[in-house]
Amino acid sequence: MIITIGRQHGSNGHDIARALAQELGYACYDKEIVDTAAENSDFSKEILHSYDEKRVSPYIVPVPHYLGLNESFRLNMQVASAQFDAIRSLAERGDCIFVGRCADYVLRREPDLVRVFIMADEDFRIKTMMARQGLDETDARKLVRQVDKDRASYYRYYTDQIWGERENFDLILNSAKIGVDGCVQVIKEYIAAMK
Repeated sequence: MIITIGRQHGSNGHDIARALAQELGYACYDKEIVDTAAENSDFSKEILHSYDEKRVSPYIVPVPHYLGLNESFRLNMQVASAQFDAIRSLAERGDCIFVGRCADYVLRREPDLVRVFIMADEDFRIKTMMARQGLDETDARKLVRQVDKDRASYYRYYTDQIWGERENFDLILNSAKIGVDGCVQVIKEYIAAMK
């Protein structure tokens, strides 16, 4: 069984994935995807983290003086490819949960795949980020909007689909209404109903 969790920033998708993995005894991969990609490619963790879930346009990216625009764009594509290879490799290890990074699309042909998207209203997500990172409301709002914009762009670029669109997921859950534990319970019940 493979579960993928897409999430809006501040919706607690990471916490839901970790709690679900603990209850089910599954491996959970979030930043571990980046670490695995670094281990199995020529890219450093720093490069992989700097491109993580961000679509990079060769026309607007400030690049180091030694990289041309085309090389920077090519690097972005290679980094995403390394992450997608890492996702496929990790999926072969057994029951697991993936957080973000187009895993729902990369693994779409897996027979036992459950694709989940976690959302919440913006006020909830802003308050979450204020508490989590000690930000004021203005900075938290900017952060939530920018990260969601990056994720939507990244998803659209590499999948040619709309991030968060219901046709791409089996479950869409509102964590502001049912919390982390409620989301975990609903996903478990969905999996049980599949068997």
